[in-house]
Amino acid sequence: MGLYREVLILSCLAQWATVMSQGMMEMPFNQSIGFPRLPANFRQMAKELMSTCFKKGHQVPVMNNSLNSSYGQMMESPISIFPELLSSLPQSSPSHSKPQFNGTAEGQDSVWNIAEKMRNCTHMGHMIDLMRNSTEGPGCFMRAFMAPLSWMTIMQNGTDLNKEDLTKLLWAAKPFLETMPPLNFVLPAFSQRSHLAEMMTVLGEVFSVLSEEQRKAVIGWMKERVALNEYKCLLKAPALNIQPPGSMGKIIQNGPLVTAAMPVMNVPGAQGIQRPMMNASTGVHICPPRMSWLNATVLTMMGPFLSRLSLEEAKTIPKEELCEFFRTSDFSPSFQNVNGIQPALGRTLFQRLKQECSSSENITQNLDRLGSLACFFDGAQSLNLNLSRKLLSQIEACNNPEVDKVKRQLVQIILEKDSSSSSPEILQSLGSAVSALPLSRLSRFSSEDLNNTLTSLSEASWSPAQAKTLAKKLLEAAKNISGEKLLSLGTMVRGVASSLLKNVKAEGLLGNKALNTMSEKMSSLQRTALLEAFRRDVNASELVKGLPDSLLSSLSLSTLEKADLSSVDQLQGRGWTRAQSAFLLKKILGNKINLGALRKLGQAVQGVTCEMIEKINRTDALEMAQTLNKSCAWLSRVQIRCTAQKLFASLEEQRPGYFNDIKNSELQAIPAVLLIHLPVEKIQNLSDAVCPAFMEKMNQVNLSSLPNSSPARSALTKRAISCLKRNASDLSAAEVLTLGSLVCELDPAWISSLNPTALNSTLQALASCQYIQQQHREHLFRLLTTTYGDTTLWSEEDMRVLGPLLLLNDTAIEKLPPKSWVKSYLSDLMDSLPSQPVVPPPKEFRSWFDLSALRRKLFDLKTSSTLQNRRKREVISTVVSTVIDPMLTYIEDLKQGNVYWTPAEFSKMTVQTFKDVVPTLGEIINYSTEQLAALRAKTLEAWGSVSVLNESQIAVLGCICQSFSAEELGNLSIASLDTLETMTTCSFTQTQRTAVWQAFERVAGINVSRLGQLEMVGLGQFLCGLQPGQIDQLNPVSFSESVEVVGRAPCPLNIRERLKEKAVTVFGKSNTWTEAQVSIMGNIIAGLSAVELGSLNSTVLPFIQPSAIPLISSDRLTALSVSQLKALGPDNAAAVTEAQRSGLRVDQKAALDEAVGLKTARAEVPIGNSTGISNPGSGGSVTLPLKGGAAVESMAGCVLLMQAIALLLFGYIL
Repeated sequence: MGLYREVLILSCLAQWATVMSQGMMEMPFNQSIGFPRLPANFRQMAKELMSTCFKKGHQVPVMNNSLNSSYGQMMESPISIFPELLSSLPQSSPSHSKPQFNGTAEGQDSVWNIAEKMRNCTHMGHMIDLMRNSTEGPGCFMRAFMAPLSWMTIMQNGTDLNKEDLTKLLWAAKPFLETMPPLNFVLPAFSQRSHLAEMMTVLGEVFSVLSEEQRKAVIGWMKERVALNEYKCLLKAPALNIQPPGSMGKIIQNGPLVTAAMPVMNVPGAQGIQRPMMNASTGVHICPPRMSWLNATVLTMMGPFLSRLSLEEAKTIPKEELCEFFRTSDFSPSFQNVNGIQPALGRTLFQRLKQECSSSENITQNLDRLGSLACFFDGAQSLNLNLSRKLLSQIEACNNPEVDKVKRQLVQIILEKDSSSSSPEILQSLGSAVSALPLSRLSRFSSEDLNNTLTSLSEASWSPAQAKTLAKKLLEAAKNISGEKLLSLGTMVRGVASSLLKNVKAEGLLGNKALNTMSEKMSSLQRTALLEAFRRDVNASELVKGLPDSLLSSLSLSTLEKADLSSVDQLQGRGWTRAQSAFLLKKILGNKINLGALRKLGQAVQGVTCEMIEKINRTDALEMAQTLNKSCAWLSRVQIRCTAQKLFASLEEQRPGYFNDIKNSELQAIPAVLLIHLPVEKIQNLSDAVCPAFMEKMNQVNLSSLPNSSPARSALTKRAISCLKRNASDLSAAEVLTLGSLVCELDPAWISSLNPTALNSTLQALASCQYIQQQHREHLFRLLTTTYGDTTLWSEEDMRVLGPLLLLNDTAIEKLPPKSWVKSYLSDLMDSLPSQPVVPPPKEFRSWFDLSALRRKLFDLKTSSTLQNRRKREVISTVVSTVIDPMLTYIEDLKQGNVYWTPAEFSKMTVQTFKDVVPTLGEIINYSTEQLAALRAKTLEAWGSVSVLNESQIAVLGCICQSFSAEELGNLSIASLDTLETMTTCSFTQTQRTAVWQAFERVAGINVSRLGQLEMVGLGQFLCGLQPGQIDQLNPVSFSESVEVVGRAPCPLNIRERLKEKAVTVFGKSNTWTEAQVSIMGNIIAGLSAVELGSLNSTVLPFIQPSAIPLISSDRLTALSVSQLKALGPDNAAAVTEAQRSGLRVDQKAALDEAVGLKTARAEVPIGNSTGISNPGSGGSVTLPLKGGAAVESMAGCVLLMQAIALLLFGYIL
């Protein structure tokens, strides 16, 4: 009957389409569900959804000819599209099976009997019932096809649907909801509470796949529905009602007009929420500012979306409603396995439940009901043994920053109060928190104990030192390890010696999905060792095909050369590096690329050169730009710049003066990330007619591909402000926020002229800026304190809204009061900021954050005895704070913050504490000389003379080894490459590097000529310790395989020059080096002579690693011609130091400025407070970011980092 059911469904679709064409759309909804109007991009939506079924392994169904012909007669029906879409999908096999029918008369009669019954299948609800009973494969394709139809039916007729029909449609629409792009995220204007409940149930089921913007949009939609349906009010008076180009169009309801489109400015998260137009006849008014909309019933409907409430909303939930909800059975599922709760929100909800709906004693009895809120449990120190175990199991999956400290506290309680804590059973009972055990405790367990609890141990999160201790115990003195055993180690694989990994067999590993997870935990040396083992077992082609991305990126160019890669189709979906991409594109395509190949590159787009871009036909330039924009996350600044220049030149060639009379649709077609590179004079001359498209682009764009002092920033801001067509004092808050990331370019003087509401909103938005011009920071901070008062008196609410702006003034951070909530907020702030790169980017592309004052303040707060002895809500008096002795718990919590302990405080540590925390202290690379001296003394106190240290102790000491003299380092017993790798990130002097190399050479008994790829990778910076004459002895093949790692070493000039000579021997003369070779050379490039630098092909210059640029001596850099300097690209040109620049000629300096992106004289951009901008180079105040307008600085400048601004605008509207 399965076959007959599928035939029934297909015939039902045909019958349904026929009925629709006869007017079924006009039937009342209590009888049937009619067809929606189809948007222009329906085919694309449906095909993309159907493609997911194919990717899941389902076979594409093929209909027989009679059904196809039936569909062919109904081209006006949506269902007529279905066979067309099916046929466009790839087939799973050459001989795809088709439905076969029973040839007997009885079988034919059965088919016709079913076909007769199909005449009753006249509406969507009936067909959805049939779909639910279909087999999985065909059902997947049918549901994928119907999902957008069902969703549009809900959107167009949601209020008129009965609950049963809505439930069916929501079930059918779920695949569409799971993939709906944020820009098209629109929700229906339901008025019935039962409809809201059904909608929220389905949205809760797809919560995990929604973006943060979409989750916030759902909350806003729910609040809006509750306000309108239950309180008869609007959250905000309707403002902009402009319909941008979109797929859904306008949706007409029985009642007020509801728009599924966004306002003019495309703000993720704030768009797509349907709002009735203000209707004077309905008597609908504006809601009060603090409407209590979150009653117990609404809280129940919200489900997991409660985890994304704003802090203010969480604080204003009525106590009785919150407690009633807490007592229901629906509370626990709402917070079950919900990740990503903001710490401030989690703490607030937990504290309210604890203080208002329970008690300190009773809350512990409800631990199992708290779900993810248990992650924010405080007061763990007061729990007894049983409750400690219970809480520990409850927070096992938590990933909020402070949970590690809680786990350590609970483990300490268990160790102290459980008499059996020294038994092997403790390993199993602690679960993932077993990683909180100190090294001294872990080392006591036998290999048998560890093997008996291998499953739980393999899932815990281990430090490198812990992993090494455990792996050594588990593997004992093994000379070889099987793939199965290696996989069983899980997260402990980080501790497996590279000498073991290089002997692993590829069988059972290569092609295994678990290999990707395992190799992600490995160090660079371990991955190199594993690849060496694999290369021995399989050829290069098989190796490339079977490697996961985490290993693929470690593959050398020489191995790729041997692989059979001859088509761009083989590059799709793989995680290539920039050097690998450049190599493969050159190998496969040469120096020219067409649009077809460009579409297939994926991550390999990194290898597209400016030369390739320039060779694209001018008529294809726009399509080329749009294609590259789809992969913008992988584009470099130089690729973005070259693409923009090619596009603009092509458009001007096609129509002279193109941008003087450009149309809205034409501007809309240009990717935003390219538009911001339009020459300043063209930006200034854009017509007012294109303001809608221009403002939409500016609202989306990330400015990180522009230099911080680029005149284009001012020009774009000036043009955007002029599009608003109003004086600053007349602008609303929402209008200012439409500037997007350009808010970060506003002059503080202009901001101060805004009306109070807009000023408040704008200052809050600025708190999310990733860059604020240096000359604006003092003015902005003065405006901030003028508006909100002394920062030391700010409330917690003010701090959470404006806190990041404290980074404008180090003194303000230093003077913050020592309160518990201040410590919590600053910890949250630190965790929310972008991670700081080890090597700071050039000034022109650097964010404005200087976190040194923040780190210092956090250290003071976390180690303050005054703060430690007070409860969270207690007011801190003016008692002078004292610093407590450094103890294990504080050192583990501080991590990199341990750099702020004084030498005297380090000296106070007990020997046992030092032994327990030395792995943490050993990871810090920037100790002062005095701190290193104190740590050296503590090392001697713990283990005696430096000369007697064993290799395990050296490994955990890590960067503390910087405190040893060259003579002491030369006497160390280092025979393991893994030990060297733990030290290679530290800041050793050249003399110390030489001593470490000599120690390794002596103990390992290896000479230079026998160094293989693995040894060169393991040596890292200590390869700089070789004598210049020894460099010549390096094995050419091994050097070729490891040159990328060798090129990262910070060697002195004389060693770089010898490494360059070795590179010439291996790769040929420098003027023949390719883009890929130059990329992997790294710092070796700085060893080229002036003549060799001048001979480099201009096309390879953007591929020089930026770290090498400052290492080039000034007299050699001057050898670069003007055209070469222009070809360096933004990042490399910006890396040129002031000392290097001072030696250049005037024309060379101009070329360098052009390469950075500063070609246009800043004077070309008119300045004035009326425009809201100032010249970045003038010393005047600059524009500031919007809380959602500030783009998070990412490498490509393509990820639309508008979350924060979206949330602010969203909050303003709601």
